Amino acid sequence: MKYPIKVFNFIKEYKNEVVTIKDFIIGKRITLLVGKNGSGKSTILRAIAGFIKYEGIVEVSGKVSYMSELPYFPNDLTMDEFISSLNSISKIKNKESNIKELLKLFKIEGKRKQLLSSLSKGMKAKVNLIQCLMEEADIYLLDEPISGLDKDGVNYLIKYIENSEKIFIISTHLVSDFKDVSNEVINL
Repeated sequence: MKYPIKVFNFIKEYKNEVVTIKDFIIGKRITLLVGKNGSGKSTILRAIAGFIKYEGIVEVSGKVSYMSELPYFPNDLTMDEFISSLNSISKIKNKESNIKELLKLFKIEGKRKQLLSSLSKGMKAKVNLIQCLMEEADIYLLDEPISGLDKDGVNYLIKYIENSEKIFIISTHLVSDFKDVSNEVINL
């Protein structure tokens, strides 16, 4: 099996701290990254996605799609306008049917015409997941994906992950929510 992610000698310097992560290889389909605040969970996901500079080696085999823990949405767009703008800069096959499926899965089809600024925290969390999952990728990087989701939203996400054949790397403080679907846990 080709390992999708390999990390060696990882160091990321911030203004007031240094994040050092021990070497690891991700070789399972659903991997949880766990650790206390400041352990580097979000940092390593951003490095895998190619969003930050760092020292060390991060090897990625495949296309990634990333979901940030804290979504930043343009307040003056509706959900439809936002998703359409993402589609215009992406090369998604069967994008409309994929988006409709995700909207239905997360039970937010009726919110498509609402301004993103008017959505609740839970609805914004669902839009954040959809913007990541609608991409055709080999590896999905989910940073604290259940933050803001209600129990139904968590169940919808877990069902989606279970039914997918893609690789998921999930940072979380709540291992118990993913215990039945995860194949591997890496403590940072």
